[in-house]
Amino acid sequence: MLADRSARADGAVYLYSVAFTRSITPRDNFIMRPDEFGAAIAHPVRPEVYVGSRDGRMIAMDDQTGKVVWEQPLGGAISSIPVLTSLTEDPRIDPLLLVGTDNGELIAIDLDGPRIRWRYRTDGRVRNRPVIFEGVVFFVNSRDQVFALDLRSGNWRWQYEQDFQTDFTVYGHAGVTFIPRRESEGGSMKEPGTILAGFDNGKVAAIGAGSGDALWLASVAPAEGGNFVDCDSTPLVDLEHDHVVVAGQSTGVHSLALEDGTVRWQFPARGVGSVVAGRAGDLIASSSLEGLFALDASGRLLWRANIDRGVVSTPIVVEGTIFVGHSESGLLAFDTETGDLQSRMDFGSGMSGVPTYDAHRKRLFATTNRGVFMALELDAQAASDPSG
Repeated sequence: MLADRSARADGAVYLYSVAFTRSITPRDNFIMRPDEFGAAIAHPVRPEVYVGSRDGRMIAMDDQTGKVVWEQPLGGAISSIPVLTSLTEDPRIDPLLLVGTDNGELIAIDLDGPRIRWRYRTDGRVRNRPVIFEGVVFFVNSRDQVFALDLRSGNWRWQYEQDFQTDFTVYGHAGVTFIPRRESEGGSMKEPGTILAGFDNGKVAAIGAGSGDALWLASVAPAEGGNFVDCDSTPLVDLEHDHVVVAGQSTGVHSLALEDGTVRWQFPARGVGSVVAGRAGDLIASSSLEGLFALDASGRLLWRANIDRGVVSTPIVVEGTIFVGHSESGLLAFDTETGDLQSRMDFGSGMSGVPTYDAHRKRLFATTNRGVFMALELDAQAASDPSG
């Protein structure tokens, strides 16, 4: 049964309370509509939360009070989600924070300093989180370039790129996804795995993680081409069904075979910027034009929730609740089973960045477009009960 729900639905309940707030960007009265895209991550061992700001500072805060522990200027606006890693298997030894900047750098911060361990400069904005495997960092920038670097030194290993798109594209860019090599796979044994990436020309590439060579190339752009053909969703891998799910801005959600990129099914939609895994194998997609909707693994529509037009962030799923940031409405929460609106938190300036969730602390982190960082305590019952 298809449920068509409006984001103006009655009976919404709040799922969280404010644990603390902290202003991370000085107020600029000359900017009419500011955007803050940086997102937060909490350390699994240290009592710290890390978040970047549009004025180029990486900030570490006490995870209980929000008190600033240290600040590190990085030289460019930070619009990315940082990633925590370590040079060892123990997160307490040689801990590193990887963060991208709008001036094109990926920077590794040694948290024992803190000090900058290395920085790698590229020609495009670095706004998507990197992925790490066996001492190698893989990331993409806004000029459709994928890089592999040595985690310890930041030295270049390989680079793959598509032609830079000169036609009009939608704001945003797909991140990269890594699949370790499976023993059942045929082909060359030299590749430790596969990197999947989407590009502004609508192409989707499977790239050998060891060599940087393209294994296959598919397209989710319309056959006639034109403007706004980009694939901006980070590839979502489903090994059970042996496919990868991506979205084209003009064509909708696509299922591609992992083996060769062949299209298995397509769900037509406009403006889809991200697709994430829901519960029980469902897919949750967010669109700036068509709101939030859920598909099953075969591409069948389960429900749709209408949202006012605006920038809609990548959704995050916490038990029975989907959280999304909205550039006008703030933080929205929806039921995973029905798409019913559960709550709306209006910050007065909207929220363009991605909310993040720390399962250990049971806290949701969000930053308003006016640069106010918020740690939100999830209600224990709401976090485990989809009915709220």
